[in-house]
Amino acid sequence: MLRALKLAKYLPSSGWEVEVLSVDDPAFHQRDEAALSEVNCPVHRVPAHRLPSAAKLLGLRRQAANSTPATPTRRQTPGWKEKLRAQLPRLGELPDIQLRWSKAAQRRALTLARQNRYSVVWTTSPPASSHLIGLALSRQLRLPWVADFRDSWTTGPFFNPLTPLHRWWNRRLERQVVESADAVVFATPTMAENYRRTYPTAADRFSIITNGYDETDFAELSVERADPGTVTIGHAGTFYGPRKPDAFLTALEQVAGERPAENLHFVEIGSSSQENEAILNRFAEEHPRLITRRGNLSHHQALKTLNHCQILLLVIGRQLGSETILTGKLFEYLRLGKPILACCPPGDATDLLRELGVGVIADPDSSQEIAAALRKLLKAPDTLITTERIQRFERGELTRRWAQLFDRLQRKG
Repeated sequence: MLRALKLAKYLPSSGWEVEVLSVDDPAFHQRDEAALSEVNCPVHRVPAHRLPSAAKLLGLRRQAANSTPATPTRRQTPGWKEKLRAQLPRLGELPDIQLRWSKAAQRRALTLARQNRYSVVWTTSPPASSHLIGLALSRQLRLPWVADFRDSWTTGPFFNPLTPLHRWWNRRLERQVVESADAVVFATPTMAENYRRTYPTAADRFSIITNGYDETDFAELSVERADPGTVTIGHAGTFYGPRKPDAFLTALEQVAGERPAENLHFVEIGSSSQENEAILNRFAEEHPRLITRRGNLSHHQALKTLNHCQILLLVIGRQLGSETILTGKLFEYLRLGKPILACCPPGDATDLLRELGVGVIADPDSSQEIAAALRKLLKAPDTLITTERIQRFERGELTRRWAQLFDRLQRKG
């Protein structure tokens, strides 16, 4: 959300007027109205269109909540109906669950483009179906089009096709997008390199513009004086898939037991997958002194909370494609100027930390490595970084690079 929002915020200062086409989806209950107020531009919303429930049509409904299970004292292995019911909603993911929204958004975008004189179209993924809007505008109206990849599509850690047909169809669409766009931008260096190997004939139109931080978000954050008797470790974000908190929590418990006088405490911001929520809740019940769960906060409140911490936790799960992950929060962690405990596999995130000479890195699956890294930070705080060394990641600076790309395409168009 921040990548698009900050681009819309700063593009007018480079001479570009912005209009936004987005989704109106009540399923996404988290809204940050304070962040949205930063942008002053027309926003057109197209309602989300969900695929019909094939499971319901076939009579594969869940067991009623008040019905009596066949064996109340034992958990039954899911039968074929339950497995089928769980997978049926994914049949329409060609390329993803927003396909029907994308079709409606294409019609709306074509209407808007015929009413207005747009100079450039910019689409960003995920969801990958957003690029189908740019593809339609490029083909039908010959508008210059920039396809922005925040994450990889078919080679990334979040690609999990239901069937071989889904894999083939997604790769076919990806090729159409990459080879048709006038410019393709990637959020990380390794992602760009992977796409260069896959689509070498389109590589001359590739560029890299990373995520970053907005200096104005930090203007009202005061310098916090740490309580000499407490060391607080902060984390903002979602634990899901291979990005799990359990190895860190085990390390925290171990190190806290070794150093009772230091009063270690973990502040966790955000909501996570069901599995990881259970892990966090169980830890909070067993070790209430070691953790505070803040839940979902506004972006400003999250930064304010992290600013009170002495150490910031970054977790990237080990999985196929994890080397391409360069999460936006890392840049905000750097701007906060706090020591970083990076539980990450080798990749773009660890490369950046090593380039800047900050952070202590540990295997995300090894509680022993994480504990050793935490002890190192407690014994000798990490080298802090000056804002001058990360200035190239400031959102205003990054937007100027976007504007230069749009200017070039406009001149060519």
